[in-house]
Amino acid sequence: MNPFQTLMRSVMAACLLAVPPAIATAADFDVRTANMRRVGDDWTLTARIDYQLTGKAEEALDNGVTLTFSVELSVERQRSWWTDPEVLAKRLDWKLAFDPLTKRYLVRYPDEREPTSHGTLFGALNAIGRVQSLVVGPGSALEKGETYDVAVRAVLDQRTLPGALQVFAFWSGGFSLESGWYEWTMSP
Repeated sequence: MNPFQTLMRSVMAACLLAVPPAIATAADFDVRTANMRRVGDDWTLTARIDYQLTGKAEEALDNGVTLTFSVELSVERQRSWWTDPEVLAKRLDWKLAFDPLTKRYLVRYPDEREPTSHGTLFGALNAIGRVQSLVVGPGSALEKGETYDVAVRAVLDQRTLPGALQVFAFWSGGFSLESGWYEWTMSP
């Protein structure tokens, strides 16, 4: 085998090895940014989350299954000599449904504001991924001068799927979508 053939085989092998990770991450959730700030008497969360669905999740949505997207927040006070206590925990749920009659996607928000209608799945997922100043706790939850570890993640809530689909989702990877924890430290 000449050096050119060896080089070409190496390049082909490298290309084939690079393809599976790209396919594996094609549908997933990713928390890009997140922060908390005090607005009036409340702590609010602002975040940007990218959502990509698997083919199975899209198919279920297009066949009338409402999907629930949950954003989970955990705030722990840092302590040197003892375990860090969780001082604030919140779960916010967005609901996404498809109306086959109008061929539009309907997004319901966790803060009870008016649902929005979107002509594309991309538009609906983009709306769900823009978390804007949602109240997550009272201003008294965090003490001035203390340091807190904050973590946020996004998950597709399989518990809200219809019964038979829950069993299928348990055994299938198409509905196991979640982001990693996005973490930061803050001192009010």
